[in-house]
Amino acid sequence: MKGNVVVLNGTSSAGKTILARHLQSKCSEVYLLCSLDAFWDMTPYRIPAGSINFPNMKLAIAKSVRALAETGHNVIVDLVFCGQKTYRELTHELEQFNLKIVKVECPLEELEKRELARGNRRVGLAKSQYESVHCGVLYDLEVNTFLNSPEQCAQQIIDSMS
Repeated sequence: MKGNVVVLNGTSSAGKTILARHLQSKCSEVYLLCSLDAFWDMTPYRIPAGSINFPNMKLAIAKSVRALAETGHNVIVDLVFCGQKTYRELTHELEQFNLKIVKVECPLEELEKRELARGNRRVGLAKSQYESVHCGVLYDLEVNTFLNSPEQCAQQIIDSMS
């Protein structure tokens, strides 16, 4: 039995993680959360995210999600594509599964406010990702975390899966 995979793609501070947690709580089936942040949390202290020491981190995530789905787990993926390579790798690894790719949108001005309020992200990170994160990505659904609450966005995703 193969699992379902929901990929949430958007810039840093777009609300992907809180959306993923709401989605987990609202889904009738159990979904594991596989996030880019969790993978970076595995790295040694003081080695920056995106470091050349970890050139294939996003490919490792894609292969990990594939392994989870192959063993029957449903997975929500919290990720930032930042270019075609990550998108191609992920869709290649997951093409045999029930895959839903969701665009998580938020206006740049709000992203910058959220980024400052969080205090745990490099200032300007969301802006640096804003133009490239969605380029060339084919989405099954789009949600807007500025116009809608996390609960509403989660429900939109659930409704699209039925």
